[in-house]
Amino acid sequence: MGRRAFALLWGGQVVSLTGSGAATFALSMAVYAATGQAAALALVLAAKFVTSIYLAPLAGAVADHFPRRAVIITCDVALACCALVLAALAKSLTPGVIGAILAVVALSGFVDAALSVSLSASVRQLRGEADLTKVNGTVSFVENLPTFAGPVLGAAVYSFASPSLVFLFDAVSFTIAACLALLARWDSAPTGPKRPLRPFAGAAQGVRYILRDRRFRRLQLSFAWNNFFNGMGAAVLTAFVLTSADNPEWNLALYNIASSAGLLLGASAIVLVAGRVPRRFLVGGGVLAGGLVGRVALVATSLPWAWAVSGCARNLAVQLTNAPLTAIWQERVPPEQQGTVFGARRLLGQGSYPVAVLLGGVLTDHLVSAATLLLLLGAAEIVVGITLLTSRAVAELSEAPAETPA
Repeated sequence: MGRRAFALLWGGQVVSLTGSGAATFALSMAVYAATGQAAALALVLAAKFVTSIYLAPLAGAVADHFPRRAVIITCDVALACCALVLAALAKSLTPGVIGAILAVVALSGFVDAALSVSLSASVRQLRGEADLTKVNGTVSFVENLPTFAGPVLGAAVYSFASPSLVFLFDAVSFTIAACLALLARWDSAPTGPKRPLRPFAGAAQGVRYILRDRRFRRLQLSFAWNNFFNGMGAAVLTAFVLTSADNPEWNLALYNIASSAGLLLGASAIVLVAGRVPRRFLVGGGVLAGGLVGRVALVATSLPWAWAVSGCARNLAVQLTNAPLTAIWQERVPPEQQGTVFGARRLLGQGSYPVAVLLGGVLTDHLVSAATLLLLLGAAEIVVGITLLTSRAVAELSEAPAETPA
């Protein structure tokens, strides 16, 4: 039953993520076409990003109060409704409706956060492996399959039909995901005593859960710094690729495609090496390799094909880190608190990311070159990787429990 439910849930994810990829592409094109302003485009795209990070503890606390299956179905239906509203707004897209789009996108970010933590928490309920690393590698592979299909589909429908049709497809994809979740049967009710629904108190509890445990605190702090360095390099890397060789648009497209391929290769690799390589080496080694190959080696060459190899290798390393890291949290956090703790983890780990993106852009414009800053950020990520490899706290957490409840 657990394996069947697992297959149904993530089969729905493939469909809904394909629709979301298409919708994100169409939204970007439509907003920019209506306003002609990069600032308006950035604001709309940032709205979902901000709510999915900063409201994640609240979303997780709410999600923990109800059965996982009910939360997943409700979130899929709510996201389908958001897509339908965007389809209606896109029919007469003018600068005046950007505010309404902003509100819908922000709401979808909150709902998506609740869906994300509920899906992550359901892994432990559905699978009984002692080491969930391989399972998370499979999940990551499934979630990244639509990386190529979504934008291509969005571009095709947007070009030959209309943005509204893309959002309608997105709504249908979430509806299909909800129906598949409805067919997935498992005991997803929260365990333990019934508690009153207090989202803010629950969010604070999730933060305290992480900070009061020495091992979790050190692990979370390391990845907070790593995400900060990664955020600083996000816009800087784009500037580096666009200004360091001829044919900048094609170079950036090649880098992005190779990076997406790296996600799938990394997910496949983690399925093969899980259980054979100690998780502490995957977690720390992935961060170290990402800084070394994805930042330092990238600025050492001016060859676009080498940049593509670097982007592929960096995302492969990211996958080698993320799957065992997620398994650690799934195995150590009580099932009834996982939504709350995972939401707090997202806030603590990614909360500085938007600020880091802006800071990286400012530093590149006014203080250092893109290549120099990428080199410094790569060195900083290498330090984080070495810290994780030598940390006793990470070594303790990396040992899988004797048994993981199904």
